[in-house]
Amino acid sequence: MPESIARPALTPVRGALGLSVAMGMGRFFYTPALPLMVAALYWSSAPGAWIATLNYVGYFIGTLVIAQGWVEPNRFVYRLSLIVSTVGLAAVALTPNLIWQGGIRTIAGIASGLIFVCVTQRIPANSRKPRDGGISYGGVGFGILVSGAIVLAAGSIADWRQLWLICAAVSAVFSIIAWTWPIPARIRPHTTPAEAAEPTTTDEFTDTPTPFEANRRRAMALLSTGYFFQGGGYIIIGTYLVVLAGPVFGATAAASTWLIAGIATAASPLTWSAVAARIGTVKALTLCYCLQVFGALLAVFGSTPFVLIIAAALFGFTFIGVVMMTIGIGTQMGVTNASAKLTSWYSIGQIVGPAIVAAALSEHIAAAFIASAIALAIAMALTLVGVLAGNVDR
Repeated sequence: MPESIARPALTPVRGALGLSVAMGMGRFFYTPALPLMVAALYWSSAPGAWIATLNYVGYFIGTLVIAQGWVEPNRFVYRLSLIVSTVGLAAVALTPNLIWQGGIRTIAGIASGLIFVCVTQRIPANSRKPRDGGISYGGVGFGILVSGAIVLAAGSIADWRQLWLICAAVSAVFSIIAWTWPIPARIRPHTTPAEAAEPTTTDEFTDTPTPFEANRRRAMALLSTGYFFQGGGYIIIGTYLVVLAGPVFGATAAASTWLIAGIATAASPLTWSAVAARIGTVKALTLCYCLQVFGALLAVFGSTPFVLIIAAALFGFTFIGVVMMTIGIGTQMGVTNASAKLTSWYSIGQIVGPAIVAAALSEHIAAAFIASAIALAIAMALTLVGVLAGNVDR
């Protein structure tokens, strides 16, 4: 369907499915599929952790090239990334060779990062109603929900290769619908991709910044550092929650925790948008972070299905809320390419988190969740100080 005649009412849905392809499937299908791959291929915890780390390296590259202005977040980049992400899912099924797996997951991470920035930086411009942004961000949770449902429904009758192929087929369908997400064919230089309309009125990187610019730099530095710790803390939960659930539920049924996380994530953006509108961004972000830290600690005691389900729900309900509100704050501060810049720091955290687990904590998953809670608490403190320093409308 030509973009010019695409139905505006479906625009948030197209953005949501784009994020489903990038995040819920392109990045996070690995989480519910990992226990089955470990069982079938006789892997220890380390190979899975290193492959996950390479995926996050790719994600970092994808966001970095946009943050540095080396690649435009335009229509061609977005659509090519949809194709690469979908093909990458199918390619995982070709061979269990670790070099192949790591290479494919790195490329898939690059595609995911590009799609995420292409969608999130256009959400303000493509939102006709206040809830539209929440619907688009909800695609992350919907994709996670679909990922968990695929493994839960087919994991007992399909091997790990077939599961990846099923996920690739679903991703292809979603990509067709997401194809016409409104995004310029070319981004004019020195404009914010979210608007791509008006030139910026100040230079963020002048040699003699004004007091306002200096204050904004400090605020952005705090926000970025906090986002780094958020990326490292949350991804430990996202990577190892299903592994932690394996002995409790069984390898296939452990995907039910991922299903719960997906449902909670899908409901999260609209919920936190409403909460922030009612009590303010600072209070909403503080509450969101507190629940996330509590969920990480709760998982340490995840010896029963009930506790693990609550931990999964808290994980899903909080991480995308933090993402949405933090990126919104960066954009509100007037930082050009705020989504790409913040997500680059987030990506570095996602690289460091699984790497630490793989190097030091691979045999102590409970300790990894304690480390996650500590990182998230640090992230909360730095982020809130950054919000206050940036004089963001609270």
